[in-house]
Amino acid sequence: MARPGDRSFTAALRDAVRLRDGLALSVVPALALATFALPIERREPLAFVYRDPSLLTAYTAHVVHFEASHLAANLLGYVLVAGFAYVLAGLAGHQRLFGISAATFLIAFPPVLSGLNLAVPRDAVGFGLSGVNMAFSGLLALMLVAYGARLDGRIRIRDAPALFFAAIVTISIVALPDGTARGVGVASAVLAALYVIAAHRSPRGGPPVNVQAGWLDAGVLGAVALLGYQYVGFSTVTADGGVVNVYVHLLGFCLGFIVPYSAVVAGVVDDGADRGFLSD
Repeated sequence: MARPGDRSFTAALRDAVRLRDGLALSVVPALALATFALPIERREPLAFVYRDPSLLTAYTAHVVHFEASHLAANLLGYVLVAGFAYVLAGLAGHQRLFGISAATFLIAFPPVLSGLNLAVPRDAVGFGLSGVNMAFSGLLALMLVAYGARLDGRIRIRDAPALFFAAIVTISIVALPDGTARGVGVASAVLAALYVIAAHRSPRGGPPVNVQAGWLDAGVLGAVALLGYQYVGFSTVTADGGVVNVYVHLLGFCLGFIVPYSAVVAGVVDDGADRGFLSD
């Protein structure tokens, strides 16, 4: 793959974004919209009832919404975090990693996130796409660092935990009680700083690339989407008259980062540039 300084951002973006990839990603919004079109009496049995769980509702609950505002917020969040993660992955040459991660999030994560809710016994009902959205938010953090590595040879994808813990600082400020927030925030800030220091002291690659217009802007917008979505996903605003499930949001974000990051570090994903995550 050509380095950013070798070509225009527009040309690279045109090569990175594929119609069939977009169609594959659009399946989730389509399912959410189709489910919302059902009568409410048919949607209610599709939600995940903690006192009466089932494998079917562990899946279907993630596309169930009961108010248009909740649906719109989740669809907008999905487009932003999944969209930016996809674009940055394509520009960084990590289409395969994105494709494997996205498939994992959509196939394995729904029942896992639903099941982990049962660790806290309570009489509640779970629904909404935000847990999956938070998984893509975790992947976006990883793809931002991968993209940074494409722009600057001194950055490596293994440095990604620095950004992950920086995002946890934001989450601790938004979602947790004051006392807990201070402890989690300080610990996460220290860990982020340690990763930055270790990265600075380790042998580096080449110098920064003299990028053309658009390359830096894409990274900045991706970072804004990442940190901004934490304020949405972890705010205390209720959805559909219920309580925001901060617990499953945090699980989604952490697993969405840890799973693909671990695959990269362990060498499980033999990643490389290709023409899209659905390439032959």
